[in-house]
Amino acid sequence: MRIGIAGGGLAGLTLAWLLDGHHDIVLLEARPRLGGNAESLSVRSGGRTCAVDLGVRETAPGAFPVWRHVAAELGFSADDLVTSRATRTLLRSGEAAPVWVSPAGPVPGARPVTGHGRARWALDHFAAEAARWQAEEMSWDVTLDEAAQQWPAPVRAQEDLLFALPASLHGCGIEEARGLSARAAGAPFAHAERAETPETTSLRDGAAALPTALAEATPGATLRVGTPLRAVSAHGAGFRLIDAVGGVHTVDAVVLALPADRAREALVPLTDTEDVRGTLGAIPYRTLTYALHDDPFGMPDDRAAWSTTNTSVHEGWSETTTWYGPSLGTDLFVSQLTHRLHRPRRELARAAYRTALPTPGATRARHRLAAGGGRARLFFAGHCTTPIDTQEAAMASAVTVAARLAPEADRLRRLHHDVKGT
Repeated sequence: MRIGIAGGGLAGLTLAWLLDGHHDIVLLEARPRLGGNAESLSVRSGGRTCAVDLGVRETAPGAFPVWRHVAAELGFSADDLVTSRATRTLLRSGEAAPVWVSPAGPVPGARPVTGHGRARWALDHFAAEAARWQAEEMSWDVTLDEAAQQWPAPVRAQEDLLFALPASLHGCGIEEARGLSARAAGAPFAHAERAETPETTSLRDGAAALPTALAEATPGATLRVGTPLRAVSAHGAGFRLIDAVGGVHTVDAVVLALPADRAREALVPLTDTEDVRGTLGAIPYRTLTYALHDDPFGMPDDRAAWSTTNTSVHEGWSETTTWYGPSLGTDLFVSQLTHRLHRPRRELARAAYRTALPTPGATRARHRLAAGGGRARLFFAGHCTTPIDTQEAAMASAVTVAARLAPEADRLRRLHHDVKGT
């Protein structure tokens, strides 16, 4: 078959790689590069060149079996990974000292770690609850606000700090975060073993190294960048993909690995898609602006309190500055700027990315889209099908679609054998 894939992020590229050699693939990507929100820049700092991620950064090979298998198949090894302590500092506008500084390791040092108190208890309680929501498979329909009604009063008194964590991640206001799905919004903060300092792992050459390797390992596919999908229309038993630069691509099956709103627009000409377009319309988005800089904008005044993740709570918003010092050995930072009043003094680059808000309605819509497009040979992949936004989830969605289109494909078989033992 000839398969048309719209979207050259990690999901679309993983699918093309899995199907390569088995089907004829054409992939359309609107941006002038592949990789989606995985964008890495080469920066000269501290006398050497470093790869810095503006968008997607972290992975977790131990917990991400699909990511681990694909990376190994592409030739990545442990030497290509950088692991460092994952630390967190929380700052509240108008307060001189941080309200929370996490440990940096098992041995106490000069770091002003937050001792036993209300903030620490509240954050530990939130992490424990988030882990419980995952373990018990709590309904995706329960909101953060509804879950918080069951918390002890001292924990509820710290709600602005607790809701600030998912608010920063998803680009919404702290009050708006109350309406997010508790299970989806809490997943990144669920640490079953809270006594141990968690670790963060990233690719030494940047997150974009993986989609680059996927593209290079997919020689049989036609990959077109700078080619947005404009419309999908019916053509006999198949489809026509009409791009925005004048191309028309006749295919037997379509996979939309796009943001939900863009997929919805593309499907307008296709009959019998009213229901699926309504489902796509239930997924809201926010746009976040990020800047790479080499001055300590967004960091605590006391360097001993610096963390890999530094979240500032201000005027109903929360925004994060990521410090690359522990992983790169040099003072480079990436800050969210969307709602900040001030800017870094030494900005090196800037980019904007869109993220889906994991509301209960959005999670229901994503599950419906993962089940299929409501029309033969119309599929969805990527984060419009996954309630939790991780690299693993995006790649796993591609595996699901590949199993429907080419269950006997060699790469898919090897992946299933490695990941599932089948």
